[in-house]
Amino acid sequence: MIKAIIIDDERNSRDIIALMLERYCPEISIAAVATDCSDGISKILEHRPSLVFLDLEMPDGTGFDVLAGTLPQLHFEAIFVTAFEKKFIHIIRFSDVELILKPIDKESLLQAVANVSKRIANQEPNQRYQILLENFNNQEADDWKILLTGPDDVSNTINIDDISWIELYQEYTLFSLLNGQQLISAQSFRYYSDLFSPLQFYQINNTQMIQLGSIKHIDTGKNKIEMKSGHTLDITERRQRDLMQRTGHR
Repeated sequence: MIKAIIIDDERNSRDIIALMLERYCPEISIAAVATDCSDGISKILEHRPSLVFLDLEMPDGTGFDVLAGTLPQLHFEAIFVTAFEKKFIHIIRFSDVELILKPIDKESLLQAVANVSKRIANQEPNQRYQILLENFNNQEADDWKILLTGPDDVSNTINIDDISWIELYQEYTLFSLLNGQQLISAQSFRYYSDLFSPLQFYQINNTQMIQLGSIKHIDTGKNKIEMKSGHTLDITERRQRDLMQRTGHR
């Protein structure tokens, strides 16, 4: 059995999570529930759970405050539950921490539980939560880190600013770094293109997205982009015009 705690200031949300776990996840045993951050920290320290269902925003703080108050002295997995993803989307997604949106649906819950159950069984280190807290405490997006987990379940941590470009690779995503290193993430290219688009990244064609700071030169005659790494990538004509307006490149 996996001992769990539910931390959420909304009673209806706590009840729904508990009911769904009882119905669909018999391997999860709820040891306690908490109504705010302070209560949650106390319950975690008292019960020492393996899993915490954690509301993102509560009256006395955030789920990040709960993690900061209990890690690294305790080791547990967390599943964030929230009605609002956008505010903290990059902090959560970059650290590869589980997130399900309210109203909770069965499929999202089962997938999140399956992911954390695997980590618990494998006794994986909690580096993803360290990355999450570092990014939360760092206001500069260029200094954020991202955790990449490959198809072989091997994880690597890189700085966002070290990415030159990303591209579709089979059903996965290939990251090419400024130092020439290449890493594969098991997440889809669509997942990352949506995630990176609000930042200083730009999708140059159907399968590649570059970091704007890694551009050396745009060859308008050939629809090519020369990267600072020395590589040359194709850009569609329409996207080239848009990119030049956005960056001021000539």
